[in-house]
Amino acid sequence: MDRLLNGEAPDIMTHFISCDWGTSRLRLRLVDLKQRRIVAEYATDEGMQTLVGIHPAKEGRREFLGAVLERNIATLGAGKQTDIPLVVSGMASSTLGWQSVPYACLPAPIDGRTLRFFDFHQAGRKVRLVSGLQATSDVMRGEETELIGIFAGPTRRPLAENCTVILPGSHSKHVQLCAGQIMGFTTYLTGELYALLCQKSSLETPDDAIFDAKAFVAGTQASETHGLSAALFQTRARSVLGHMAAKHSRAFLSGVLIGAEIATLAKTDPGCIVLAAGEQLASQYALALSELLPNIVVVQISPTELAAPRFCRIHDCTGHFQRVPFCGDAFDRHPARSAHWSHRPSGSGLGRRRLHCLGDYHEYARGHGADPGRRHQRK
Repeated sequence: MDRLLNGEAPDIMTHFISCDWGTSRLRLRLVDLKQRRIVAEYATDEGMQTLVGIHPAKEGRREFLGAVLERNIATLGAGKQTDIPLVVSGMASSTLGWQSVPYACLPAPIDGRTLRFFDFHQAGRKVRLVSGLQATSDVMRGEETELIGIFAGPTRRPLAENCTVILPGSHSKHVQLCAGQIMGFTTYLTGELYALLCQKSSLETPDDAIFDAKAFVAGTQASETHGLSAALFQTRARSVLGHMAAKHSRAFLSGVLIGAEIATLAKTDPGCIVLAAGEQLASQYALALSELLPNIVVVQISPTELAAPRFCRIHDCTGHFQRVPFCGDAFDRHPARSAHWSHRPSGSGLGRRRLHCLGDYHEYARGHGADPGRRHQRK
């Protein structure tokens, strides 16, 4: 840190671990920054919801989650390399997770400079928790870092002038961007409803179900014509009456739910649609968009692009977060620069911890003769 305080560039970080700790999944990626490639990746079903169910008490939860994380980092192959920092997005920074980090507010620049983060050490490793975003009556944790990655490159950045980004998942997001800022977003329980209805409802579907495009489109049409609740019951009725093969009922159900989600865009002016999803969901959402909004321009980011290190949550660090050191020493010496929150709980076992936002660091760096954009800009 003395080098930074003297206006010199900090030590160059060659690798980092990206952690997307969501409600249902834990995903780890070891990234080589110089070559911009994923060296190793590992994912488990140890999402925050499952882990909180195993350890519901808040007391001792940090230690429990730390042990889970270290075990999975070891499986990733980086357990002994504690010099490699870790950047965590998603539910780990929620009240259910490791440490609650306050949401950043809207509007939020797409480069993420107003996001808050929380630094500490875990088992000798530097860890950064990244905050989410809050709207008037909605929240997100994790997707904000995906948005940073999607629009970090020059080819995608112009789209941020006027578009709606669709991020399918358990909790699907529709994010409105204007003039390079996140202006609003809406969350849909599409994926979670699908899982619940398939497994724990009267619409329970057979395990040998296969996707059928015709059944899926019929589901989108039923949702548009009859509304969500009535269309959902048709999942069962059509199968019972022999109008649809039982093995296609999941496709119909998916069409109903995704169709209801997409239909809300017809009531707005979404601008260009940017669809960012894995292969299976991308094809279903694209089909629903073509059926319900045939005249809307859709830019689809391919699953291959989404898996590349320069996209998505890899930009937790390679984007704007790489510009800020993984250490609170500079802010310890200049506490006035840490505008949001700074404390050191006793007996936590987590060592030094600090919450900042990128804007604080920019102010600090300029005050000490450093150029926060020049020295640490993306190559």
